[in-house]
Amino acid sequence: MAKMKLVKKRRFKYRILFYLFLVFIGYQISYNIIMNFKLVKSNEDFVKALISDSNYHLLYEKKASNLFSQMFSRVLNINKPLSILEASLPFTQKEEAMTYVSNPNFSEVNDLKADPTVYIYNSHQSEEYQGEALENYNIKPGVMMASYILQDKLAENDVKALVMEDNLVDYMNLNNMSYNKSYQAARNLITETIQNTPTLKLIIDLHRDALSKDKSTTIINNKSCAKIIFVIGKENSNYQSNLDMTNKINDKIKAKYPELTRGVIGKEGSGNNGIYNQDLSPKMTLLEIGGQENTIDEVLNTIELIAPIIGEYINEN
Repeated sequence: MAKMKLVKKRRFKYRILFYLFLVFIGYQISYNIIMNFKLVKSNEDFVKALISDSNYHLLYEKKASNLFSQMFSRVLNINKPLSILEASLPFTQKEEAMTYVSNPNFSEVNDLKADPTVYIYNSHQSEEYQGEALENYNIKPGVMMASYILQDKLAENDVKALVMEDNLVDYMNLNNMSYNKSYQAARNLITETIQNTPTLKLIIDLHRDALSKDKSTTIINNKSCAKIIFVIGKENSNYQSNLDMTNKINDKIKAKYPELTRGVIGKEGSGNNGIYNQDLSPKMTLLEIGGQENTIDEVLNTIELIAPIIGEYINEN
């Protein structure tokens, strides 16, 4: 009898250990699933979700805590939404950011039956900005994100803009094209849109420059802003018309924020592109916002300043 009781006791202990083991495995699997869960699957999807209500707040806050706090924070929405655009800018006034109200006509502007007047694309989609606050979200802020933000801000100024959604990097990889063929690849993707959208008044190839932070940044209204510069290819057939148009926009920006713009420069000769696909339309310009050391917050601050000015130009022409 004693032996049977001992055997039963051991079996009971083994069962308890086995069940605890199953619980532990289930915990680990569930934890990993939740911790690796992403609201969006790509940078493009993230940007669309980010600006869908124009408040630039994440829909959830990812914390390195235990499984149960993860579940409660998501299901019950206990945690206060975190603005990633506030987080990386030291002196952002968070109270103002939290009370930011999107343009009540935003959805109407984006759904306007009117044809688009601005087209934004990126010949160098892989150009990135600084964004430590985004690392936990596996998001790399870059010129594509800036394009969608510009689209949003133009909409607030009653200007409908298109953004090229094609993945240029994938396109180049599929066609065995090297990085120095980026402009040719972009040309292949934008030509049809330009030809089929006669209402376009402005076509922007949005880039970022390669400059040190002190040269690519300025302070306006107590906010850190990324400086801009326009580039026009002097070897394209539409050079003069593109230059005249760009000068008008730059002059408007300079009149309001002289320290924001680095001007308009022309490129030609050996070692330079000289065309930048600007032969496709007399309404094209290349706009560089900030440099590799600027944050997406600084780019946002700049876009908030220039979008109304671009809108003013569009509505005058």
